[in-house]
Amino acid sequence: METLEQAVDRVVGKVMGDHTPGCTILLAKGGQVLLRKGYGMADLEKGIPIRPEDNFIIASNTKQFTCLAILMLRDRGLLDLDESIERFFPDFPDYRKEVTVRMLMAHTSGIREYFEEGFRFNEEKLKTADTAQLLEIAKGFGPNLNFEPDTKWDYCNTAYVMLGDIVRQLTGKPFGQFLESEIFAPLGMSHTVAPDYMDQPDPRQVVGYSDEKEKGVFVPQPYDMLLVGYADGNISSNVDDLLKWHQFLYESGSEAIVKRSTLQELFDSHKLKDGTPTNYGLGFFLDQVEGKSQSYPGHKEIWHTGGTMGFISRISRFTEDGVTAIMLTNWNGVPRDEQLFFPIMDELFARL
Repeated sequence: METLEQAVDRVVGKVMGDHTPGCTILLAKGGQVLLRKGYGMADLEKGIPIRPEDNFIIASNTKQFTCLAILMLRDRGLLDLDESIERFFPDFPDYRKEVTVRMLMAHTSGIREYFEEGFRFNEEKLKTADTAQLLEIAKGFGPNLNFEPDTKWDYCNTAYVMLGDIVRQLTGKPFGQFLESEIFAPLGMSHTVAPDYMDQPDPRQVVGYSDEKEKGVFVPQPYDMLLVGYADGNISSNVDDLLKWHQFLYESGSEAIVKRSTLQELFDSHKLKDGTPTNYGLGFFLDQVEGKSQSYPGHKEIWHTGGTMGFISRISRFTEDGVTAIMLTNWNGVPRDEQLFFPIMDELFARL
């Protein structure tokens, strides 16, 4: 029988190779790392292969850290999750009186998505906008929400940009600096950064590529704000640091940053006004979205994905199995789930 490494090599080899962008994969059970390996190229032009310690933008996997930051500030008495956002955004349209901080975290605010409205508004401006400028753009989307708050689940990056600015307002620190001093450093995540603007590139980060215009023709993506992101997706990290994060969340029992009861709130499914569970907690998917299974079948999973210009990620915890699975890629056209992540998990669970 193939070893786990041989099996994963075979799965990955069907999708990427020595002349394509690639990925890093880490699989662990409990405290034991079962696989930690890099595949493909970190820089095609320079011929540099990917190493397991390389950094990738994790995009929307940032959201779990954003939510923890807000919970930390709640625990310090600086805000209430169920207060309206009016205190933080007094010049936003009237919906500021109805939308709560919790709704921003749970994707039930009804606020319009900047990736959609913003591109129609001014794509070039988005490429260089800092958080304050992006919020001005979002404020200009008008007074109407997409739906009445807390009556529907609808993924919203704009809401998380707003959450990052709440962190700034309450702490006096830019969002990324708060994460680095209050979460990354205490957990020993020394290779993880959260740039607040594109003048702070991570030197350990691989080049991100896209082949969306022509399959097989890999184009490096420019380092602008469409790639860097905001509190909705600006973290750059590697598999080793993300394993430390999972060990803190699921295995350690540590209360170095927050109480364990506070952490549990991240994993409690939000409920709409009519009591319907969304199967999304605070920054985490919880097996299902709108009644449809989105996770690996047969294994209870807490997970999230991320995607931005040149990067795709999937970070999962199979809670009943004690398994962490981390996949970070520098190819935003990669067939992430059906051809990579799920077959890799098939090989792993066949051996446990």
